[in-house]
Amino acid sequence: MAAKQAVVAAAASGHPKMGEEKLIIRPEKVRFIDVLSMLLLRRPITSYAFVEAGDRTAADLGSTPGDWLVALTQVIQKALAGAYYPALVVGAVVEFLLNFVALNNGILGIFLNLFRCKLVIPLNREAPNFRSMIGMIDGRTELKPLPASGGPEDRRLQVVGVSAAAGSGGDDYYLDVESGSAAVPLVQQQYVNGRLVRLRTFSVFEVSMMAAKIAYENAAYIENVVNNVWKFHFVGFYNCWNKFVGDHTTQAFVFTDKAEDASVVVVSFRGTEPFNMRDWSTDVNLSWLGMGELGHVHVGFLKALGLQEEDGKDATRAFPKAAPNAVPGKPLAYYALREEVQKQLQKHPNANVVVTGHSLGAALAAIFPALLAFHGERGVLDRLLSVVTYGQPRVGDKVFAGYVRANVPVEPLRVVYRYDVVPRVPFDAPPVADFAHGGTCVYFDGWYKGREIAKGGDAPNKNYFDPRYLLSMYGNAWGDLFKGAFLWAKEGKDYREGAVSLLYRATGLLVPGIASHSPRDYVNAVRLGSVASA
Repeated sequence: MAAKQAVVAAAASGHPKMGEEKLIIRPEKVRFIDVLSMLLLRRPITSYAFVEAGDRTAADLGSTPGDWLVALTQVIQKALAGAYYPALVVGAVVEFLLNFVALNNGILGIFLNLFRCKLVIPLNREAPNFRSMIGMIDGRTELKPLPASGGPEDRRLQVVGVSAAAGSGGDDYYLDVESGSAAVPLVQQQYVNGRLVRLRTFSVFEVSMMAAKIAYENAAYIENVVNNVWKFHFVGFYNCWNKFVGDHTTQAFVFTDKAEDASVVVVSFRGTEPFNMRDWSTDVNLSWLGMGELGHVHVGFLKALGLQEEDGKDATRAFPKAAPNAVPGKPLAYYALREEVQKQLQKHPNANVVVTGHSLGAALAAIFPALLAFHGERGVLDRLLSVVTYGQPRVGDKVFAGYVRANVPVEPLRVVYRYDVVPRVPFDAPPVADFAHGGTCVYFDGWYKGREIAKGGDAPNKNYFDPRYLLSMYGNAWGDLFKGAFLWAKEGKDYREGAVSLLYRATGLLVPGIASHSPRDYVNAVRLGSVASA
């Protein structure tokens, strides 16, 4: 008690506060009576047995109770925990059946192949032709090239506010955006942080989004697409260990645009898998850890990258610069990927780095360069070209966002589609959980018409449950369902959606924002969307 009073006194006097900064919520310890207590009795949040708070955090929060967002988060996590094993079974069955139908060319093909004794049974989930649920929702793998250079259709706009001078043709042809009147497809916008991005003839947004989408697939599938469809160079797939979960929970892959003298090294993290309730629970968890100058950072995402200790006193112990002793078969994501990127940059002296991901993968992509800055990895940071994320959850507080802005040489770009639920979690519930977005947001609010939101700004309905947006959310869900059914008539066969995609869109009629999280809409937004420069 005396120590706590000393911390409070130090804070009041303006001196630096000492002690731990962390708030760890253990959802497995939460009881129904605890949820009722938070809602009705309004006990201090740090008084509950399922909460572990550092001494500085306990002093800062004092008698602050957990509000309804904190209680709601625990209910959601309990429901997700209860559905974990049933969802895995359902997911395995659904993906098997979908692949069984697809690999036999439909229901009729099943009977024909059965008659011809050529029935394909997809028992190997690691086969290059086996697709995840995400791959069934959107099976597109080809990259859409930019228009041929040398004319007005080659309009190259920057995304984050650095204007380009007008030119006269070829690679020097630019559209002046200072007038604020320009609006061009995002796939044609090649300027990021004032630097011209050339991935052969493809936009960085096209490549990053497609990389984020195929990250959901198995290693053989990804390698086949990168090497044989994109004609790029597959470097490696990384199935990484989470010591707190005791499992391989983090996946990512690395590729370059060429095997020799590459111009870009791309790191893409796998996102939240539809049937993995543990991934969804991580997204909504309110736990955070004080990481010194990095600010408060989401604990679940840190663990996925290779956190060593839930230590709010010393960030260098929690996430040391030197890689911990390697355990065979149990690589840690941050360290394994950092090492691989360093190798590729040495091999390709003219290459720059792009980091991307969708959903949970977007969160890891957002934290990865911040850890590089924290560890002083200038060799990688100085060659960082862009950090582009899609459907990204919140990963830290305003201090974290400010740290990234000051220490990472490029401004991260977040792309958000309509009422996608994931960018609106974990809930911003200060002072218990003071989560905030950073970077520049490109927000698509209907028919792929986008607008920029100021640095650190939130998309509408920031905590998802604001009743003022209810009609709009359901209206968007109906609109997306009809758009999905008929978009192909206007845009062509690449935008024709199958039954799986339309059924997935229909889930938005029950829970608006779930269907909006689909990578399909993010691919469409990149290819068809336009963003006004003003």
